[in-house]
Amino acid sequence: MRTDPAQLEIMRSYFNAIASGMGHVIERTSFTTFVKESADFATALATPDGEFFVYPKTVGVTIFMGLSLKRAIDECGPFEPGDIVITNDPYSTNGLATHLPDVHVFKPIFVNGEIISYAWAFVHVSDVGGLVPASISPTATDIHQEGLRIPPVKLYKAGIENKEVVALLNANSRVPHLNYGDINAMIAAVNTAETRLIGMVNKFGLEACKNSMEDLLEQAETRAGNIIREIPDGTYSFADYLDDDMVSDVPIRLAVTITIKDRKIILDFSECDPQVQTAFNLVTNGSKHSFLFQGLINYIISNDPFIPVNGGITRPIEVIAPKGTLVNPEYPAAVGIRHSITMRMYNVILGALAQALPTAVPAAGAGQSAIVVLSTPDDTDGTRKIAVVEPMGGGGGGQFDMDGVDGIDHASGFLKNTPIESLEQHIDIFVNKYELKQDTAGAGFHRGGHAIQLDFEILKAESIVTARGMERLRFQPWGLAGGKAGALGKVVLNPNTEEQTDLPKIEILRPEQGQVVSITSPGGGGWGSPLERDETLVLDEVESGLLSVDLARELYGVVLTNNSEGALVVNLDETLNLRSEISKGERPTWDFGLAREVYESKWTAEASITLAVMLRKLPANQRSHYKHLIHDYFNDLETTSKIDSQAIKDVLDKLTNNKLIK
Repeated sequence: MRTDPAQLEIMRSYFNAIASGMGHVIERTSFTTFVKESADFATALATPDGEFFVYPKTVGVTIFMGLSLKRAIDECGPFEPGDIVITNDPYSTNGLATHLPDVHVFKPIFVNGEIISYAWAFVHVSDVGGLVPASISPTATDIHQEGLRIPPVKLYKAGIENKEVVALLNANSRVPHLNYGDINAMIAAVNTAETRLIGMVNKFGLEACKNSMEDLLEQAETRAGNIIREIPDGTYSFADYLDDDMVSDVPIRLAVTITIKDRKIILDFSECDPQVQTAFNLVTNGSKHSFLFQGLINYIISNDPFIPVNGGITRPIEVIAPKGTLVNPEYPAAVGIRHSITMRMYNVILGALAQALPTAVPAAGAGQSAIVVLSTPDDTDGTRKIAVVEPMGGGGGGQFDMDGVDGIDHASGFLKNTPIESLEQHIDIFVNKYELKQDTAGAGFHRGGHAIQLDFEILKAESIVTARGMERLRFQPWGLAGGKAGALGKVVLNPNTEEQTDLPKIEILRPEQGQVVSITSPGGGGWGSPLERDETLVLDEVESGLLSVDLARELYGVVLTNNSEGALVVNLDETLNLRSEISKGERPTWDFGLAREVYESKWTAEASITLAVMLRKLPANQRSHYKHLIHDYFNDLETTSKIDSQAIKDVLDKLTNNKLIK
């Protein structure tokens, strides 16, 4: 280490103040509710090589911390003072941009003619064209359907705005004034960082600042290695599913094998399903990408709360991600719903770690963050208004030492809700209900978090609702250590009326004026046996309105009766008898829910892995097609027996006429 430890802490505080200050600039000068209220933005400072050496964890989105600017820098350099780069393209930035509405800007900061750092920011802008308002459609079949691609290009050259680029951006958005308002907030942020970082250099000296950047990265690397070293060496595997790819009922399987040895960890995603023909793909270029292992990053940070939060945390981590899989798709695969991969991979990573650290990992949280968007006609100029209604998280997973958090999952805790008052000022909507939903938390010694129900009325004809990232309507968030799985999500039109209709996951919904859309997110899985939960806590839950008397009895074995004054009380004798009777049954470590148990009784892990590996022999853009054909074939057999690996090979050989598989 080149810097005295006490001096390094001072430098770290200064760097954090600069990076956090950038975030506050965006928060206070942005135009849209999704940025200024829900906080879908981020800021950081990077080294001249493009590695983030300081990344705020208290303002904005936290999951970009391990990404790199290097490819984008190489695509757009050389630079001069005053240059500012803009990009949103995953394929030309090695996954720095993860889907097209995420617009990134960065600015080289010069001192004495030398680039000493890059100031970086991103926001999720409202619209970049594409198939639907807000751009993201789950059924887009390639990235060109998802909107305007912006390879790394200079938005400012030597301090002068590039009018041609601005015109191109504005011409490709349904709401250019909102987009460019948020982009200008990023410009203000990186300019502020430049001023403050140069002031820091003037105060401490150039070499001290440069040395501190590298020392913070090395310190994070060392401390992350120390946490990894405490995990028992070994190999651990786990898998989980997305419900489907929106064009069939075939689940999407995400899997990892973790190998830990001393201070290093290898994450092998070779057994993941192939890239799909819709928007559920994540561009990583086969390299380390923090969207793949956010659960591991959060585990490290939780176990060392004072670790410098920067790209150094990812240095002890290696990744294997074969080309053509969901986590390393080939161009031009669509990527708009890439965060569904991130959310589910969070569960997958923690599921693997739970085998090594049984009491250190929570049960599965909701595993979704459905971004509900409303677009309404704008009568003033004939265009459309667009606003995020809410980022719909769900319950967090229960843990060894505490209940799951209500209404928000660990994997998306950085997103804030949009205040109803602010929302109703920005777009034509009336919110009837926004509350925690009864009987949705996975039962456990420590229960999961409760889900959220959102009901909103459509006030204008020709309104459009989208809800990207809606998941867990089929496969429940799993319970752990004897805990029960959380409740599934649900979508209903016109709830509690004669016209009530259950809906599938929302792609594009065109409700009529006066109709009510009701969305319930999933609940978190429980941790530990619910029969061991304190009876008074169960009673408290019932009295709060979040647990029914019937489920208190069925899931927790707690019998509640009314006393002479009409108040609910625990009947201890009946509770002890009931719990004794229920406890005679088997309590498995995992509770995956009925749907997954039924699916895996036929499509075992071995069968799914066999198919995923065999499909790699086909061209990447054909793999999902043949996966569907294989599933259709075995579904048509109407058998409930396990599928044999040899049978899969025989059928695939037949379907491809042996021409593609050698």
